[in-house]
Amino acid sequence: MHRISLEQWRMFIAVVDNGGFAQAGDALYKTQSTISHSIKKLEQTVGKPLFEVVGRKAVLTPYGESLLAAARTLVSHADALEHDAISQHTEIRTTFNLAVDILFPQPQLWRALARLAGDFPELNVQLHETALSRCGELLDDGTVDVGIASSIPKGYVSHLATTVDLCAVAHEEHPLVDGKTHSLTELEQHRQLVIRDAGLRSNVNSGWLGSVSRMTVSHFQQTWQGVVHKVGFAWLPLWFLEQKDNSEVVELKLDNGHMRTVALQLAVRPELASSKVVKAFVAYLTEE
Repeated sequence: MHRISLEQWRMFIAVVDNGGFAQAGDALYKTQSTISHSIKKLEQTVGKPLFEVVGRKAVLTPYGESLLAAARTLVSHADALEHDAISQHTEIRTTFNLAVDILFPQPQLWRALARLAGDFPELNVQLHETALSRCGELLDDGTVDVGIASSIPKGYVSHLATTVDLCAVAHEEHPLVDGKTHSLTELEQHRQLVIRDAGLRSNVNSGWLGSVSRMTVSHFQQTWQGVVHKVGFAWLPLWFLEQKDNSEVVELKLDNGHMRTVALQLAVRPELASSKVVKAFVAYLTEE
């Protein structure tokens, strides 16, 4: 497979900037024949002429003109990368990829992301909202740098990010809202609104499921709408419920004040454990 080196692009730009092969050689401390040979190989690779000689001046062809801006950008980025790598004044990282299970408290997540954005203004963040097994898949695929979920794939060192409490809720006109205390077995006789596993390769039963009759949705806002419209009951995180103001939705009375608690683990790709961006995000996320 043909490849074009950065040095060839530098010579291409030098010929343009200096007006000829001999002048480009002087600017780059190379012989004219070296410049001419490099440009000839470059033209053979792209399959079209890049220059035409007018008098003693090398003039870009229309095709050569179309490549100039991209060539300048490529060489400029390469020079900046080389400078940063040698000086180590800045970390060579422009994108941060993050997968977070929808159970994770959104206020806590966005406080951390806001601080990260302030400290690294040129950083691009790719946030993947996941459910159940999808976070593990993205970690395994190398798509994300950091993953937060209740289940982390083997091979990752993880630590506790937070615990999330969930309680069962229903509309005040739901049959379960009758002033009595109910068992989990009684809940199973009623339709439950559940979150769909977003995994592409497998589906995980999170342990939230119990009812024979279920309506499966993609996120908590849809679950909330289902509860408000009396479709069924649901287990929802307390942090989510605290953001809602609807007196028609009430917490179900369960035996022993039963709630569900889910531990969410945070995992970092091993090769990025020392990254300044990753370390900063983890610190911001876990601050009290």
